[in-house]
Amino acid sequence: MTDLEKLIAKSEENAVPDSQLNLVDMPEITEEQFMSGHFKYWKPLKKSITIRIDIDNLSWLQSCGTKGYQTKLNEVLRWARENKCPVLQK
Repeated sequence: MTDLEKLIAKSEENAVPDSQLNLVDMPEITEEQFMSGHFKYWKPLKKSITIRIDIDNLSWLQSCGTKGYQTKLNEVLRWARENKCPVLQK
């Protein structure tokens, strides 16, 4: 058993069951409150990739300057995913 496994086992032995937690003075938060809190500053992991992109799309992304166009592309993709835009399949 590793040190981490020992620590987890010890923590689980001493844990208070959920049914015994008193949450009366801990109000639920809204989605808006949650997003403006700790996870507001969370940055997902990034992976470097190579893609082929049409020149007109690249020009549009770079229209406000060549610096930051990859960030813009990532934001567009994130917006599309979060807004449930369909991914076209052939």
